Amino acid sequence: MADQAATQPERRSEHFDVGAQRVGALYAQALLGAAESAGQVDAVVTELNSLVSEVLQPYPAFEQLLASEMVSPAEKLLVVERTFTGRVSPLMLNYLKVLADHGRLGYLRAIRTAAEQLHNQLRGRVQVDVTTAVALGDEASGLLAKKMQKMLGREPQLVERVDPALIGGMMLQIGDTVYDGSVATQLRGLRQQIREKNLQQMDTAREKFVMAGA
Repeated sequence: MADQAATQPERRSEHFDVGAQRVGALYAQALLGAAESAGQVDAVVTELNSLVSEVLQPYPAFEQLLASEMVSPAEKLLVVERTFTGRVSPLMLNYLKVLADHGRLGYLRAIRTAAEQLHNQLRGRVQVDVTTAVALGDEASGLLAKKMQKMLGREPQLVERVDPALIGGMMLQIGDTVYDGSVATQLRGLRQQIREKNLQQMDTAREKFVMAGA
């Protein structure tokens, strides 16, 4: 599988429940620990990204097969050997076999997400989730990365997502903090301001009416 540049933003949106996040974090730590011992951390994280984006994403039926509880661990082990032998590094192949043996192949996306987060921490980077109404081009993405690096004091790892419902503008999320500058949010805020102003005017008119009748 072709390597992808570490700075190349990937457009995706993945949400996991708490259980999947815990499993992902546990197995991501194990993977990065083995990769660090072998001096292959960067290569392994890139390889895991490629596995998800080039195999699981374009072939959802294959991903469902790996996650299916109807397929035994032994059968999944055979699938892993036939599919990935000679196509991934020996370290990654052994890792996939461990996942198959423990019934954890269905958590590959969660593992990838956790591995990226751990990798960013090791390299002093910070993940920035970027949601825009239309896809950012390379130039806009590069300018945003420079601006975020200046603001954060660390190298940002942009994860881009397109949501036409934003209408325009941009929404950024860093950890649990959301910075929303979208037009849709601005419109909602404007509507709220208008509603509050109308209520204030109604209250003022009611008070005047009551005072006039007193």
